[in-house]
Amino acid sequence: MTKPEGFNTMSLTAAPDVFRQLADKLSNISEESFFQHLVKSLADILEVDHVAVEHVDSQQGRVTSLAEWSQGKFNKTAPYLLSGTPCQHVVNYSTYFVYSQVSQQFPDDKRLAALGVEGYWGVVMIAPDGNLLGVISLMHSSPLILPLYAEEVLRIASVLAGAELAHQLAESKTRERLLYKNQALKRIGRHNEALLNTINEQQRFQNAVVNVATAVAAENGEAFLHQLTAHMAEALSAEVGFIALLDTHNADFAHTLTLYVNGQIQDNFAYYLPGVPCHKVMVEQECIVVEGAAIMLPAESNGALSWVNGYVGRRLDNSHGQPMGLIGVMFKAPLTDVDSVRNVLQLFAARAAGELERQQDEERIRQLAFCDAGTGLPNRTAFMHHLEQVVLDPQSPNFALLLLDLNHFKEINDTAGHDLGDLVLKTVAERLVASLSRHHYLARLGGDEFVVVCPDMEAGHALALAQRLSDSIALPVVINQQSFTLSVGVGISLYPQHGSTPQALLKYADVAMYQAKRQKHAMCLFEPWMGRVVFEQLNFAKRLGKAIADKQLNLHFQPQVDLSSGQLVGAEALCRWHDEELGDVPPGKFIPIAEERGMIVALGNGVIEQACSQLAVWRAQGHSMPGQLAINIAAQQFEAEGLIANLLQSCAHFGLEAWQLSLEITESGIMVNPEKAIAMTEVLKNHGFGLAIDDFGTGYSSLAYLKRFAAAKIKIDISFVRDMLTSDNDRVIVATIIAMANTLGLETIAEGIESQAQLDALVSMGCAQGQGYYFDRPLTAERFAQRWLS
Repeated sequence: MTKPEGFNTMSLTAAPDVFRQLADKLSNISEESFFQHLVKSLADILEVDHVAVEHVDSQQGRVTSLAEWSQGKFNKTAPYLLSGTPCQHVVNYSTYFVYSQVSQQFPDDKRLAALGVEGYWGVVMIAPDGNLLGVISLMHSSPLILPLYAEEVLRIASVLAGAELAHQLAESKTRERLLYKNQALKRIGRHNEALLNTINEQQRFQNAVVNVATAVAAENGEAFLHQLTAHMAEALSAEVGFIALLDTHNADFAHTLTLYVNGQIQDNFAYYLPGVPCHKVMVEQECIVVEGAAIMLPAESNGALSWVNGYVGRRLDNSHGQPMGLIGVMFKAPLTDVDSVRNVLQLFAARAAGELERQQDEERIRQLAFCDAGTGLPNRTAFMHHLEQVVLDPQSPNFALLLLDLNHFKEINDTAGHDLGDLVLKTVAERLVASLSRHHYLARLGGDEFVVVCPDMEAGHALALAQRLSDSIALPVVINQQSFTLSVGVGISLYPQHGSTPQALLKYADVAMYQAKRQKHAMCLFEPWMGRVVFEQLNFAKRLGKAIADKQLNLHFQPQVDLSSGQLVGAEALCRWHDEELGDVPPGKFIPIAEERGMIVALGNGVIEQACSQLAVWRAQGHSMPGQLAINIAAQQFEAEGLIANLLQSCAHFGLEAWQLSLEITESGIMVNPEKAIAMTEVLKNHGFGLAIDDFGTGYSSLAYLKRFAAAKIKIDISFVRDMLTSDNDRVIVATIIAMANTLGLETIAEGIESQAQLDALVSMGCAQGQGYYFDRPLTAERFAQRWLS
C-alpha cells in the first residue's frame, strides 16, 4: 500500500522490537486476549488514541467488535451497520485514510462522534485463503500523523489478526462438530447396546474427551503434538500412536511429527506412501486394517513394527478441506471394536488438524513478518533483530551500517506502474547482493530503502563499499524493453563511534543519507553536527503540522492587472506563516517541507477554505472582486482524491460561484500524470472553475498535451521575466510563449514584473496581464480591500 499524507519521519522507536514480540510471542497469548493485546500494542507503538479490531459480516452488512482500545482502556462496542461508516470504505478499497475531519465526512457514524475522532486509517484483515474477515482501525482525536514504519507494522498486524480470527472461526466450527459428535454418540448409546453398552466403552470416550481437553492446555507446537499423541494412544489402549505430515514438495512422502511406541517417544522418519495403509488414508480419508497390518507398513520402519496387527488411520484436513497429513494408532492384537476406535480417533484428529493448521498459519505469518515479499530479502523487523544481536555480540568490536535510498524512484512507479517498479526493486536487490560478501547482511527496510550491516569495517572501507554499491545501481535497468537509470544516496554510521544502540545507528545513518541527498553526493559519513540540523528540521515540520491543523496560516493577496489599462483583473492568494518561535517563515521554506512530509494536501485544503471565506467577507463588506481569485494547487493536491468535492463544498458553504476561483496548477505538476490531468481539468472546467498553467516554461511539457488541457490562461514564469531584458534567450522564450498562447486562444499573465521597461516589453510582445512588485506586493486582506477594492 502507498503511504498516506499523514506519515512523517519521526525518529525511530522500538516499534520493530514490539512488532517482533507480537510475532514471536503469539503462541503465549490466549485466544481470549489476543485481540486485546493487539489493539493495545498498536496504540502504544503508533501513539494513537483509539485502535479497534472488528469482524465484518459482509452478507448482513454488520460489524462486530473483537477488541477496542480507547485512550488507556478497553471499550465495549455494540455491533453496528457497515453502511455510512469509514469501515465500509476500508472493505471496498482494502485501505482507507483520512488525515482529518473524518467525523464530518461520516456524520451518521455515532461512534466517531462519541470518541471525538479527527483522523482515521483502516486496513482489511484477510484470512489465509484470501477471504475478507474484518478491519483494523486506527483513530486519533487530532489529525493523524504516523511514523514511516506504521505501514509495515499495520500490514503485518492485519496478517496476524486475519490468521488468528480465521483460526478461531475454524476452531469454533470444530467444537460445534465435536459437540454434535458427542451428542450423536450419546444417542447411539441409548439405542445401540452393542456399541456403547459397557462402562468401559463409555469411560473410554469420556477419557478421550478429557485427554483432548488436557492436551489443549499443553504448550503449542511440538510439545502439544507429543502430548496429544501420548493421550491418544493411552485413551485407545494402543501400542502405537503417530501423527505424520505430507511433504510439501512431494505428496508421495510423509514425515512423522511424533511417534509413540509402547509409551516411549521414537525418532521421526520420512517414508514412501504408495503401497502402505497411510496412502489409503490420504485417498479415502480413513483406513482400517483389522489384522495383519505389519506386512503393509513402510519399509522405512526397518521391521520395528513387525508385530503390529490392527491399524486405524484418519486424514487431517485444514479448514478448507485440503489434506495436511494423517493421524493413527496401531495395535498388537487384532481389532475387535472398530467403531469405538474410529469415533475416539475422530476427536483427536479434529484437534490435531486444528493445531497443524495453526502452526502452518504461524509459519506463514513469520515468513511475512521477517521476509520482504518483493525482493526475498530480510525486512525491517528481521534486520532490527539481527542488528540487536550484532550489537550485543562481544565478538563484534566494530562494524559499519550503510543505509541506501534510491533517488526519484517514485517517478518510476508513477510513470511505469507499481508492478514494473517492483521488478526494478527486485533487480536492484539482486545487484546489491552480487556486490556484497557473504558476511555482509542486506535487508530491505521498505519502499526504496535498503540497509547493509558490515562487520569489522572502518570508515574508509565503508565508503569504498558504498561506492561499489552505488556503481552497481547506476547501470541501466532494462525490464520489458524499458530502460531505467537509477542513482542512490548512501548514509553511513559506525559502531561504536557514532552510536551504541540499533536505533541510534540507524537514525544516524538516516541523517547522513539525508545530507548526501541534500549535498547532491552519492554517499556521506555521519558527523555529529548533522544531528542538530535534522533535529531543527523535525522541529520545523512538527510546528508546521500543528500550524496547519490549528489553521494558523493566513493568506495575502497580490493584484493581477491588465497591462494596457492598469485595471485590476483578479488577484492571487498567497499563503503566509508567522510562527511564535520561528518568526515569519517564507513560503519557499515551508511549502517544500509540507510537500516532503505529506502535509501539502491539508495545507491546500485550508487555503481553499480561507480564500472562499475571504471572498464572502469582502462581499459582506460591499466590495466587489473583479475577475477571479487565483489559488495555487500543488501537484500532490491535484493528484489526491476529493479535490473537486472540496472545491464545490467550499463554494456552496460560502455562497460563491465556481467562476470566481481560478486554479493555478504548475506545469511540472500536471506532467506527473498528464492523461489524468487532462481529465481533471475537463471536469473542473465543466463545473465553471478557471484554470491556469503556472510557472510555464519550466516543466518541459509537450505541446501535444498543452493543447488538450482545459486551461484558459498561461502564467509566464518569473525566472524568464526577470532576465528577459538582459538575456536574449529569455526574451525569445517569453515572446515564444506569448505567441503560442495567442495562437491557442489562451490568455497570458506574466509574474514578477518589477519595472516599467519590463511592462513595456511585455505589452509589445502581446502579453495581456501581469503581476509583480511594480504594481503591488502581496497584501493582507484588509490592505488589499483598501487599495484595490474601494
